[in-house]
Amino acid sequence: MLIKGRLYAFILLIFLGIGESCQQSSTVPVPADTAYFPLQVGDYWIYQVTQNAYSSTNPVAERVYQVQEKISSSYTQNGQVFFLMEESVKTSSQPDWQLTAIRTVYKNQSEVVRMENNVPVVKLLFPIAATTSWNTNIYNARPDTLLHYEDSGRSFTLDTRRFDNTISVVGTNDSTLISQQKNRQVYAPNVGLVYRENVSLAYCQASPDCIGKGIVESGTRQKWVLVSSNHLP
Repeated sequence: MLIKGRLYAFILLIFLGIGESCQQSSTVPVPADTAYFPLQVGDYWIYQVTQNAYSSTNPVAERVYQVQEKISSSYTQNGQVFFLMEESVKTSSQPDWQLTAIRTVYKNQSEVVRMENNVPVVKLLFPIAATTSWNTNIYNARPDTLLHYEDSGRSFTLDTRRFDNTISVVGTNDSTLISQQKNRQVYAPNVGLVYRENVSLAYCQASPDCIGKGIVESGTRQKWVLVSSNHLP
């Protein structure tokens, strides 16, 4: 990681030197890598979650609810600041948020790590670049799961809201005649996670009439869309 960091800094210095020797032009400043995961006590994010469960014997079961993630407090240990993130859920029939979990999360100049079900997972690795990839489970005993960046610097639109200079964190993204597996997260600078999609579907293989036609037999599709945050204008 140290070697990668030094190489990145060296390339950046070369780039800056070339830029100074050329005619200046109007460019959009590139956000700092750590700005894609802001962390301060009082920060909150509310997501509209839509989850569809598929079964060959029952109609599609759709569940719509909201998830709130809020930074409630922080503490310092061995020079590293850790933040406590409260996760709460609310459905349309519930007047109040129901606390479901308290997670620990931290970030530094190398990575962002969050505890999920008491298991540490690496959410982001720095520097952000097309060549950067990492094992999100490097600090736990789960099977290796590789992530990488795509679409760095692109704009991303949710309904009428536009986010500039976003990055996408992509995991499994396979689609065959038998199944589809997809995992994508989109982050915006100074906002954080704005969109997430997890897909795990199995297609019908029961008869020649359904093979290869994309008929879902079982699985789930889940989407998270950011609807409110103190980081939104």
